[in-house]
Amino acid sequence: MENKKIIIFLHKFPYPPKDSTKLRIFDCVIKSLKELADLEFLIVTWEKPSQEEINYLKQFGKLNLFNYPKFRFVLNALRSFFNFRPFQTEMFYFKKIDKFFKNLLKDASAVYVHTIRLGKYLENLNINDRNKILLDFNDSIAYHYLSFWKYYPPLLRLIYLLEGLKIKFYEKKMIKLLNNFSAVSQVDKDFILKNLSLDDFKKFYITGVNFKLLDLKHLYFSIDKNLITFMGNLRYYPNYEGINYFLKNIWPELNKTFPDLKFYVIGQGEEKLKNKFKKIKNVIFTGFLENPYKIIQKSLCFISPVRIGAGIQGKIIEAMSLGKLVIVCANLENIDGFVNFENILICKNNTKEEWVDLIKWTIENPDKVKIIGEKAKKLVVDNFSSEKVGQIYKLAFENLLKNERGIRKIK
Repeated sequence: MENKKIIIFLHKFPYPPKDSTKLRIFDCVIKSLKELADLEFLIVTWEKPSQEEINYLKQFGKLNLFNYPKFRFVLNALRSFFNFRPFQTEMFYFKKIDKFFKNLLKDASAVYVHTIRLGKYLENLNINDRNKILLDFNDSIAYHYLSFWKYYPPLLRLIYLLEGLKIKFYEKKMIKLLNNFSAVSQVDKDFILKNLSLDDFKKFYITGVNFKLLDLKHLYFSIDKNLITFMGNLRYYPNYEGINYFLKNIWPELNKTFPDLKFYVIGQGEEKLKNKFKKIKNVIFTGFLENPYKIIQKSLCFISPVRIGAGIQGKIIEAMSLGKLVIVCANLENIDGFVNFENILICKNNTKEEWVDLIKWTIENPDKVKIIGEKAKKLVVDNFSSEKVGQIYKLAFENLLKNERGIRKIK
């Protein structure tokens, strides 16, 4: 589409796509929207990409990168104690960026805005500019905080609870203000829209979580029934909390029942947990691995004892895409095609007795484990590939670009 320009407004530098959020932004948003229009990036972040990473992103569009030290974002967040706004939205707001953004809007046909953390830039726009914007909630921050605040450290629980309440009202404010939205799951959409109704000209897309399909046919290993795996960034608190709880409360019983069982924990940021559990038996912290798939494919199963978080975790569908049986403690039953004992195992109560029973069942039923793994792979390949998710973003912006005011009647 000639002379069309889409602004990509981010608070993370999207390349390299080393986590599930950056993977979705880079593979599904940027690559898909590049097919529709010229792109221009506006990024405000404390991350410091290398020159090589900057040059790579510039291949996709003009780059406006505003990099501030982290303490500036912390100072911004402190304003929320005085004005009762969510600290998330205050954190990333700079008047210089606000002016720059409004200037970019003059020539923009459409705008992708990643999460309500950038919401303050959208509050005082004229109606024509508001109608150009698709706000990607990603997931509902309010749902995350209000559902899981009790799992955070005691000194932070009240802060997360209060922040969750503030963001809950702010998410609804954005719904009233704008016309085009997306979120990764129906659970997040339903929470955001609770007690609200969408006007006919508003559109809310469900994108799903994506993974990058890997060609690993050349890698085949016989299954080691004494090996289970987890993969995730352990600097990310929900991952840290989940593994910490599992090693403290679940693993001792598993280790006692299955003395030969080994647990490989793959991911960066492992130092704190490694030191904390240095006396524990048969737990191997690998740190970050360029190619973790050999270990995952060889393992009996992939587990995710992560308790904090709604919806589907990227690490889960990535393991499922390898044809692995995955055991989770999150309640995914009947969400987006997940069915317990059909394509996933769900440890509903997250007790040591339940984990022991599920691991025992997995060891004793290799044929059923293989079938579940095959069904898991089919589910995620059919529904959660980067190509599939990218098509949803592409559809959303095709609709926006049909009318640069962004208003589309729902059929």
